[in-house]
Amino acid sequence: MIELEAVTPANYDEVLLLRVAPAQEHLIAPVVKSLADAFVWGAEPRVARSAGQLVGLVLVFPFELAAEPVVNIVRLMIDHRHQGRGLGRLLIDSTIDWVATFRPRPSRLRVATFPENERALILYRTAGFQGSDIENGEVVLWRPL
Repeated sequence: MIELEAVTPANYDEVLLLRVAPAQEHLIAPVVKSLADAFVWGAEPRVARSAGQLVGLVLVFPFELAAEPVVNIVRLMIDHRHQGRGLGRLLIDSTIDWVATFRPRPSRLRVATFPENERALILYRTAGFQGSDIENGEVVLWRPL
């Protein structure tokens, strides 16, 4: 089970310690940039806890597309020390549940990742995301909510 919680002064230092594996660093922005992006662009960051341990981060950005409320999953990561245990899928599922509580309720979710990020593409597709359009060098996938 994954629990999502806001980034607060109480967990901030711990959040900054989250890292992907060295071989993945070119695929996702560092946590500090994700938090800065959230602040600047008005996105919503949440940290993921499993069994009391901080295991990951997700950053979502609600917006309108042709007058339709949608949510972009801007960042999603599991710390390298916790990868390979199915937590990515649990984080996606928890994120979908959380986004479903937004008002107005989004009709779709969007996510984009680099074509070489095969693990992420498999994760997103098994969670119901579809698509293959390329935008700014990334594969864009959509999922109805």
